[in-house]
Amino acid sequence: MNAQDIHFSQFYSSPLTLNPALTGNFNGFYRVTGIYRNQYPGLTQGKPAFSTPSVGLDFSLLREKIKTGALGVGLVFFNDQQNGKTFNHNQILASLAYNMSFGKKSQFQLGLGFQGGIAMTKMDFSNFQFGEGFNPDLTYDPNYNGETFISGNRIKGVFNAGLFTKYEFIQGMRFYVGYSFNNATRYKQDFLANSVDYRLPFRHTLHGGWEFDIKDKAVIIPGFLFQSQAKTTETNFGLTAGIHVIKDPAKRATLYLGLWNRLNKANYTIIPKIGFEWKGFRAGFAYDAHLLQQRKDQKAIGGAFPQGFEVTLSYIGNLFVPKEDVYLFNPRY
Repeated sequence: MNAQDIHFSQFYSSPLTLNPALTGNFNGFYRVTGIYRNQYPGLTQGKPAFSTPSVGLDFSLLREKIKTGALGVGLVFFNDQQNGKTFNHNQILASLAYNMSFGKKSQFQLGLGFQGGIAMTKMDFSNFQFGEGFNPDLTYDPNYNGETFISGNRIKGVFNAGLFTKYEFIQGMRFYVGYSFNNATRYKQDFLANSVDYRLPFRHTLHGGWEFDIKDKAVIIPGFLFQSQAKTTETNFGLTAGIHVIKDPAKRATLYLGLWNRLNKANYTIIPKIGFEWKGFRAGFAYDAHLLQQRKDQKAIGGAFPQGFEVTLSYIGNLFVPKEDVYLFNPRY
């Protein structure tokens, strides 16, 4: 329980779970996002070991009145479940952000965002066995487990905050970086009546990247993400390249291929990615392969199994064409 927050390999495809400052930070009026992560699908029999779906909706408002920026509002929901909902965690979060652009061509951009909502956590203790419940013949009696459970949903308050900035050196070459601070309320994680007063640790996330447009033919996107929670850290870095299969800016379509890496104390993961973007639509797929512990994991369960995968889909749309278009940068892949 020291660091059980969700994480995504395609973190920019889920902007509202990454950083509240990304709320409304896109070139359009509304954005719909969806992501599904399934990790170790072959580890448990007929039950997802770790399954995390999330959907989000946000708006970029007051662009004509503010003129040099926009007000972002949004709502995101995610569900994180382990071993067939033995551990089931839901969060519903509302986001508010203010994004401001500076310079004649909006070269510099700064955003500040806040996020608040509720977390609902439930543990299914019927899937657990405790030492006190075993009889001398090794049969198990769940009525003698020596524990007093707290049943039902545990509802807690959540608050997050974040910053995001972007600078375009020259046309087609931009750098961006963001920071988010999560679990500010440090709500108590209590499942047993006699448990210690354990509170969810803060989580710090630093993310960023570069984008290089190559004469309307291709785009190169190196990037990174670093997370720290309690005594655990996670580092992601990699490179994504996109080929414009349709070069006309009004009808542009881009195919993306990426290779990313994740490092932490437990293992090293390699993450190939593929994505496609056409007008306002974006779709992506990522596959996680844990390399350092792969042999040990296979031995433990008696064979090879898929390590994890993600599927993403998003759409940015306009209900009307703004009179003055203030470009807000939307990180991708």
